Amino acid sequence: MAASDMKCTDSTTSTLSEGTSDGSNDTNTNMMSDLINAKPPPAACLTFKNLTFEATMNDKSKKTILAPSSGHLEAGQLVAIMGPSGSGKSTLLDMLAMKKTAPYTGEVLINGHPRDPVLFQRIAAYVGQDDLMPAHWTVREALNFNVTLKKPLVEGNREGRRAAKARTQHLMDVFGLSEVADVYVGGSQVRGISGGQRRRVSLARGLAAEASILFADEPTSGLSATDAEVCVRALRTIAKEQNVLMLLNIHQPRREVAALFDTLILLTPHPGRIVYFGPMAQAPNYFASCGYPVPDGANATDYYLDLVTPGSDLDAAESLVTTYDTSVAPGMARLADEMADRKGLSAAEMIEARTGGAVGRSCLGRDQRPKSYAVPFHLQLRTLISRKVRITFRNPEAVGVSIVMPAGMGVVLGLLFQGIGDKGFGVPTVMFVFIQLVMLSLQSLPLMPSLIEERAIMKGETSEKLYKESAQIMANLMINMPLSVFSALVQSSIIFAFTGFSASLYMVIVGWTLLIFTAFDAIFQCMAAVASNGDEALMFATPFLVMFMLFNGVVISRATAPVYMRWIFPISPTYWTLQAIITRIAEEEGSPDNFILANFGFEAGHEFHALAIIVVMNVVLRSLQVLALKFLNNLQK
Repeated sequence: MAASDMKCTDSTTSTLSEGTSDGSNDTNTNMMSDLINAKPPPAACLTFKNLTFEATMNDKSKKTILAPSSGHLEAGQLVAIMGPSGSGKSTLLDMLAMKKTAPYTGEVLINGHPRDPVLFQRIAAYVGQDDLMPAHWTVREALNFNVTLKKPLVEGNREGRRAAKARTQHLMDVFGLSEVADVYVGGSQVRGISGGQRRRVSLARGLAAEASILFADEPTSGLSATDAEVCVRALRTIAKEQNVLMLLNIHQPRREVAALFDTLILLTPHPGRIVYFGPMAQAPNYFASCGYPVPDGANATDYYLDLVTPGSDLDAAESLVTTYDTSVAPGMARLADEMADRKGLSAAEMIEARTGGAVGRSCLGRDQRPKSYAVPFHLQLRTLISRKVRITFRNPEAVGVSIVMPAGMGVVLGLLFQGIGDKGFGVPTVMFVFIQLVMLSLQSLPLMPSLIEERAIMKGETSEKLYKESAQIMANLMINMPLSVFSALVQSSIIFAFTGFSASLYMVIVGWTLLIFTAFDAIFQCMAAVASNGDEALMFATPFLVMFMLFNGVVISRATAPVYMRWIFPISPTYWTLQAIITRIAEEEGSPDNFILANFGFEAGHEFHALAIIVVMNVVLRSLQVLALKFLNNLQK
């Protein structure tokens, strides 16, 4: 591999007209014109020097996962990273993609510049193994979402929006998704597109923003041979059209798929070491020169993997490592050093070149450098709200949980306590209020698993700098909170209609009921943000439920509670809400000094204190929720 052959250039190869699906014929003339006239993303060459990773074991010893590795990759290449389990291929990909959260050593440069930790996600995209997307999202909406949040020219610019629409349509054509453009992505509980199509949607989303580099972790795992070929062929089309460098961690591709790759990086395990780094087409000659020719009729990549797998019948790993280290690695290290000294466009300059310098003030930092996010916060929020509204009201379960089920529960409880307001103030009145508050308090509990699922999607999208965590949290609150409060209002209003209480008590009973609902909703959402899974969230929420449901003046009163446990009453929203409602009903019934109030330890005149407790609880828990969503349960690699 001669250094003179390795030049980082912005020129792109001629646009491919082959390899696209038949759906491309349906693209209108204007959109195709926009696509042809659109500038390809600036070229990005990737150089890495002495990348090494050591894992710390339980006994504090160090285990080398990836031995020092160096190399250089040109723009427009489709690169396969292959190796048996334990060879460090995922580790290498994660380090190159800046996704490795554990410490490692070595250098990674883009066009001769160290990766910019703020802007790298603006010029590169990473597609993980899991296709995490809302089930009630259509394919077209999924691609438009990424285009909108990654292309600053889309907002307020008719030509930009038209170009973005053309980009979306072209990606659907290339990835064979045009026929399912308006079909739900689907999931385990929602019927939608196939698994292979869902994988293609994830890959197309990664390319929607015209990234200069794409990293994909096992994009063909779990797919049929046909689906795998469709995916890789589509990636090759985009790589050549747009001069995009693509690195794929791939496992045992069939020969038709392997032939699509330009470059092969082959590793052997224990520790991970490179045994081949060069053109895929020249690999058979290289292995033959090492004394290991590919047998006639054999799949070459399967044969390579057999050679580098320790303990296999064809094991030649150590021999190949020795050959590579002595004859190839020194030249590769010199090439990496030479290319590291050749400075091309920096990340900031690449972004400016891609946008034509039309990055708005809201997308620039104080030093006039581009920000880590392509679009301003208000557009992030608007886009997330639009998505949240769509997927919420398309989901029959969400509508049922929010409206139908609360209304049904309201009717049941209303029938149980029908006419309670006509029977005079007494213990049954207190029990009615207690049960109503308990039922409303638990209404958000079943939503915790869905909140955790949404968090997983958010973590993947925010790691790609599509939007800020605060934008997602605000969007969820702006949709979930009104919907939840409305469902609580429906249930409590139906119950009140059955009770026979005077209309003057409506705002008292329903108003305080909604307030305590917000407090417990904040508890459940905060626990869902902190916990790693649904079972853990329920475990975290249970102590709060038990504590506030017991120490409320009805089950346990101040007089009967142990002295060392009375500190719970001042912070129990259930206690303060019960006291506010029951003392007001007693006053309305003309018996404010009733012995029942004294028995439960309730006193009138503490409404402001009760309101303050609930408001403070909401503020504190919502703030903790924001912090937990931002800093906890991050993707670890």
